[in-house]
Amino acid sequence: MPFEYEKVKDILVCPKTRCDLVHDGDCLVSTDPETRLKYPIVDDIPRLLADEATELPTDEWTAVMQRHNVAVNS
Repeated sequence: MPFEYEKVKDILVCPKTRCDLVHDGDCLVSTDPETRLKYPIVDDIPRLLADEATELPTDEWTAVMQRHNVAVNS
């Protein structure tokens, strides 16, 4: 069964910061500008473990937020 982000987006949060997550390709990205964490989706299952998250560079995180119409504070 494929991962259905739209069905769970209102309850998904970053396990480290409790900020919202956006679905971007094969990952979920935290909307927190301080941590900019990216969580992988493997075999249609989000791996929401802080130890498995990677920190995105600021420019890449900003591009993801802009693609998903998330306001980014400058």
